Amino acid sequence: MNNNVLIFTDLDGSLLNKKKFHFTKAKKYIRELMSKDVLIIPNTSKTENEIKLFLKELNLKLPFISENGSEIHNINLIKKKLPKKITLARTKKIIYKIFEKNTDKTILDKCDFVYRMSKKNQTKVLGLRGKKLQASLKRKFTYPFIFKGTIAQKNSLLSNSSKLGISIQEGGRVMNLGDKVNKGLASRKVIKILKNNKKSHLSTIAVGDNTNDLSMLKTSNYPCIISNKSIKINNKNKIFTNRPAPMGWVTVVKKAMDKIEARNLNHG
Repeated sequence: MNNNVLIFTDLDGSLLNKKKFHFTKAKKYIRELMSKDVLIIPNTSKTENEIKLFLKELNLKLPFISENGSEIHNINLIKKKLPKKITLARTKKIIYKIFEKNTDKTILDKCDFVYRMSKKNQTKVLGLRGKKLQASLKRKFTYPFIFKGTIAQKNSLLSNSSKLGISIQEGGRVMNLGDKVNKGLASRKVIKILKNNKKSHLSTIAVGDNTNDLSMLKTSNYPCIISNKSIKINNKNKIFTNRPAPMGWVTVVKKAMDKIEARNLNHG
């Protein structure tokens, strides 16, 4: 691949419809981008197995980043000499041990971890069933949970976790306990690798819809926000749409691609 445009994209609520997880209306445009040698990298809280199922539906092989920046996969598809896997996070068992040992019991009791729920409640919380639910539960680095405490308790939980050198990230449906990594950290790692392996200019687009996407959006030249005005980014190239996924994704990426084309013409 010889890529000058790189798109990091969240999946749920950004490329995949929030309720039904479909993305049929974006498939044609994704293939068009791929034909132009644009590199698309899913960067999501989803597990490796979940993303593999998504790529199977898309019928494409792509590099991807799993579990909120915990692991980078398939970078060798860009260049054979690059590694197939780069792990940035410690395992979930190590993280949970630190978390349980150093968190007040009254706050611990407010954390309803998904893996402990009945299958019925797991489906209700995650909106998944069957193979997709099983793939979601096969986590190596993170523990999704619902927090049932007060805002003050939640703030205390977030502050304490940060001091412990671990993190809690808020997604659309759940909170995720994991290592002190994020989507932005993994994005920067990929960008650095690509810049070290190519001489031409690299333009980056990031698409997200939630607070756990903020670090990724901030690392990109063209941050694209789907249906969430609460996300604030100080970047003159930011693009916002009220349209939900998947058509919102198509809308913002097309606008970003137009900006890149205009920039290239001006600097040509």
